[in-house]
Amino acid sequence: MSDSNKRKQELYLSVNETAEKLRVLADELEKGAVTIDGQKCSIAADTEVKISLKAKGDTFSIKLKLKSANTFSEAEEEEVESTLSTVTGDESYMDLKRRMSKDFKAIKNSCIQEQTLPAPDLVERFYKDSKTMCTYPSKGKDFFDTYLKQAELFYEAFKTSDLTAMGAAVTALGEIRKDCHNKHK
Repeated sequence: MSDSNKRKQELYLSVNETAEKLRVLADELEKGAVTIDGQKCSIAADTEVKISLKAKGDTFSIKLKLKSANTFSEAEEEEVESTLSTVTGDESYMDLKRRMSKDFKAIKNSCIQEQTLPAPDLVERFYKDSKTMCTYPSKGKDFFDTYLKQAELFYEAFKTSDLTAMGAAVTALGEIRKDCHNKHK
């Protein structure tokens, strides 16, 4: 993808200020969005994190890299970016869809492969994002009612810790998603 999506921020802080900044960053990561130079950037639960700590003499450096686990080729990203450029508030439709894709993958892995309940914040975000996604009428409106009913079944099953019902709802959501993407992509 082009460097237009690159966000970078350098800070020069005291040790105490650095500790506070890292606490704030940890809280933001847990909530699924970090702020870089005043701009909010969404972070999916399965994002890969690389931390580099270096010491040279009396100088220390810390570098933090976050990389999306769901990668697209540059051509795919440009195509998707140009066709899904609708913006809601500070977040683009493309950012929403990317986060949902990563979250869905993590939820599916948890519910179906690992047979465990996914993290509550992951489920809450996915459910909220599902409702937001269905506000874009030009993006698969003919699938919204069915999708939202399954999302509701999934959410209710989560609230009652019914792993069997969650697995069935996740499978159904995956089928609806596939059918929608086949028709509209």
